[in-house]
Amino acid sequence: MPARIVLLALVASLATPAAAQDMPTVLPSNYELLDILNKQRIEASIGTRQPRATLPAASTSRKSRPVRSQAPDTTTGYRPSPAVSARVRRQFVTTMGERVGAANARQLAAVMERGDPIASWSRIVTSDGLRSGDVADALAAYWLLNWTMANGKEGNQTQVLAVRDQVHAILVSNPRHAALSEAQRQEMAETLMLNFLVQHAAYGDAFKRGDQAMMRRLGDAAVARFRGEMGIDLRRLQLGDTGFTPIG
Repeated sequence: MPARIVLLALVASLATPAAAQDMPTVLPSNYELLDILNKQRIEASIGTRQPRATLPAASTSRKSRPVRSQAPDTTTGYRPSPAVSARVRRQFVTTMGERVGAANARQLAAVMERGDPIASWSRIVTSDGLRSGDVADALAAYWLLNWTMANGKEGNQTQVLAVRDQVHAILVSNPRHAALSEAQRQEMAETLMLNFLVQHAAYGDAFKRGDQAMMRRLGDAAVARFRGEMGIDLRRLQLGDTGFTPIG
């Protein structure tokens, strides 16, 4: 199933894009982003480099993409297991069903059964140099999407990969992340990918319809979500060639 069809079906399965604005990040039991990432490590990572000028969205380039090794990172990477993917989707649908209703959850489950959400995620982010099979890439994509919704801007590939490096540094410095098994890393990464798809679909639908009010509400929801879940204010971050740096 083409990525666009999957995204539109995900929006439909949630009844309306407005449903996405009130949802926290859906993660498996005992996965708290703030605990896994550690607020002090987040602040250290985004506060140690001098900011450089942020490029406007219109000037972003897809040319001269840096080459990344395809070898899995043993600290944040994983070898995907179909069994884990199936479990992640079941858990995601169950949790979403508690928030959007059983009927909508059944539609979401049907969409996932017909397509490949992880492949859809990959098609969206691959031009920025991100890839599946690594928690750092999944979290970087999720963080960047929410920053985009909050600020109405996008980054270029250099900036995206800089954020990916920041996220990787945060993860590998955290004992809680180090204690995750390979299956748990996959579980966390693919659940973040599913959250990304739902939020990307809602924001993309609002953008296509020119619904500025909905885009603002989705942006405000992203700010509230990250303030509560990661202890950071997305509107107090700027994106440059070294990644995220604090404003002021």
